[in-house]
Parts: sequence; C-alpha cells; structure tokens
Amino acid sequence: MLELKNLTKTYGHQNVVKDVSLVIGKGEFFCLLGPSGCGKTTILRMIAGFEKVSAGNILLDGVDITERAPYRRDVNTVFQNYALFPNFDVYNNIAYSLMIKKRPAEEIAERVEKVVKLAGLSGFEKRMPAQLSGGQQQRVALARALINEPRILLLDEPLSALDKKIAEQTRMELAELQRKVGITFVFVTHNQVEALALADRIAVMNNGIIEQCDQPREIYEHPRSHFVADFIGSMNVLKGIIRESNPLMTNVELEDVGMIRLSKSDNQETGKPVIFCIRPERMKVSLIEPKEYENSLKAVIRSKVYLGDVTHYQVELHGGKLIKVIAQNYLLQLSNEFYEIGEEVFINWSQTSGELINA
Repeated sequence: MLELKNLTKTYGHQNVVKDVSLVIGKGEFFCLLGPSGCGKTTILRMIAGFEKVSAGNILLDGVDITERAPYRRDVNTVFQNYALFPNFDVYNNIAYSLMIKKRPAEEIAERVEKVVKLAGLSGFEKRMPAQLSGGQQQRVALARALINEPRILLLDEPLSALDKKIAEQTRMELAELQRKVGITFVFVTHNQVEALALADRIAVMNNGIIEQCDQPREIYEHPRSHFVADFIGSMNVLKGIIRESNPLMTNVELEDVGMIRLSKSDNQETGKPVIFCIRPERMKVSLIEPKEYENSLKAVIRSKVYLGDVTHYQVELHGGKLIKVIAQNYLLQLSNEFYEIGEEVFINWSQTSGELINA
C-alpha cells in the first residue's frame, strides 16, 4: 500500500535519511524503531508531507504523492504531544476537521459517535482535555485522526509521555483498535518493548539506514548486525574466530573465553572473525557442570539483582569477560539453587542457542 523508493533527506551537508526503500502492506502495523537521531521521525514526516524529500519517491497505492501537500495525501498523524485544542471538549476536538470541511451536522454526529465508541471514549464527549488522563488524551488524538478515515495512520512516539502502567494498558488498546479499523499504522518509537508487542514488522534504523526489517520474533531471535543485536533487548556479545565449520555444526573460539559449538552453520570460512551473540535468558547457571548442555564455561557471580519473577546475574568468565544471565526465580526455587556474589558456577547453553554475525 505504501512504498518508499530510495528515500533520502539532507540538511545542509548532513544526510539524516540515506537511500531508504520500504514496502508496507495494507492493514499492516508497521514500526520504525531506533535511537534518537536515527532518522525514523524524519521518514514519518516525509510520508506525512511535513518534510520535503531530498531524493526518492513516496507511493500510496501506486500513486506518487512525493510532492503532494499534506492535506491531499489521505494520511493522518498522531503527534507525540497529541496537540489537542485545550478550549474544545472531546466531541469538538474529534469533530474539528469535519467542521472545517463543512460536513453536514448529522454526518459529523454519526462519525463522531462511531470513533468515540471505537476509542473507548463513550461518556467523555463533554470533558475538556485538562480533565482527561494521559491515556484518555491519547485516545482522543487517535479518534480525531481516525474520523477522517485515512488510508494510513502515522503515529509519532504516541506512548512516550505516559507512565509505564498506563502505557502498557494503552498499548493493548492501540493494538485492538488497529485490528478493529483495519487501517495501515506506521508507528515510530525508540521503545523496543512497544515495537515487539505491537508491530507485524519492524524496521530497525541506525544512522539514517535500515539495519534489519523483519517480523518481531525474527529480529529478536536472529539479529543480522551488531547494532540490532545490541539494541534489541539484552544481549551478550563476544568476539570469536571460526575454527571449524561444516553443514552440521560450527566450532568458534571465543576471545579470552574458549571453544564453543553451534549446531547452526552457513559453512563459514575457517579463520573468519565473527561475533557470537546470545540472550541472557538462553543461558543457565549451575553449581556443577551438567551433561545436557554442549557449551559450559566456568564463571564467578559478580552481582545479582532480584526483580520478582527473575534474577539478573552478572558473571565473570575466565579471562575477565563480564556477561549477563537471567534466571527464572520459580526454576531456582524448584531446584533450590540460589547463587551468591563471589560463588563459583558454570554458565551453560545449548548449541542451538545464539547467533553468529559478521565482525
């Protein structure tokens, strides 16, 4: 439905978006994810027509809208600060764009009623923005955008101003709303949890380019670059060299750590430098070296943080390398194994865990 072709944005000598190409499907919940300054909001503003494109094209249903004015794009935007009119009640905030277009009063009332129900705002029509919570204000902003029945809804960090609990609830409501209306959502965020929870696909951006574009599970489980591995969730990253590789397995010598084995193999070249990445929750702590794991390293517990459902350990491997391990507390209770700072342990994982990426 939406296609970006070699999209570029330059400010003076600074290239903030570099030759980005994307295809976003009809009804898709698509997320642009990345740190501040990576170019994600600039892309959103170019799609909306608020920023002029330096090079490339934007196509909506195959029609080039690159030079169209924002009001002629059939695209609506929900801004980070919601931009509600403080002197209008909820009803008039939502109805404003239809009033400007001089739509009949009956049509306005009918369409406002429809989006008010969709956004879960029934009974709030006469309230002023100052009388609403942050989550309710966000729903008003969504309803105001949806009343125009756009083909694409653009959302610029819409949950960032909410506290954690309200943001989690609003996130669930947003996902349900998108399923109900079936409109294509393009969502910009720096929050990895939001992206993983909401998106059908995620484009991870860094320094003006897309590092990886894929489904959330694929990005989390199989990062294709050092940046993606480090940015999405928590990841242990260790340098290594391929020592042996065949269609069934790969042996990697980790720097200052030792030899490990992976069952995954792309017939990597012997002697090639690589980076081994493994999630902290994929590793297990034990007091004795277990036989069921192909990879096991001696370590010393250096710190522990109890978080209720899990405990985060920082352990020091032979050679001084520090890594993270996340243990489920209910499993620790079942095995009656609780590890203390300074205790010598083994860190274990399966040969099917972890990824190799180019160094």
